[in-house]
Amino acid sequence: MKKDADKALREHVIYLLGGGGAHAKFEDVITNIPADVRGKKPPGLPHSPWMLLEHMRIGQWDILEFSRNPKHKSPAWPEGY
Repeated sequence: MKKDADKALREHVIYLLGGGGAHAKFEDVITNIPADVRGKKPPGLPHSPWMLLEHMRIGQWDILEFSRNPKHKSPAWPEGY
């Protein structure tokens, strides 16, 4: 990879990690969720905010481990997530 291409890729990853792109910033999403409802499923929905957060954490961990360790085995789907 050319040095300029590497620089552009790194800048883009920093942009994405900083909340750029199509995703809402984590802090903006959770700021107004009262602490007493974070572990409760809203009526008519299958997951609580805590369950969604845990799913994201496991997914990110899995991606990182897959990238670092060629012997990594992802959790079974869907129960492992």
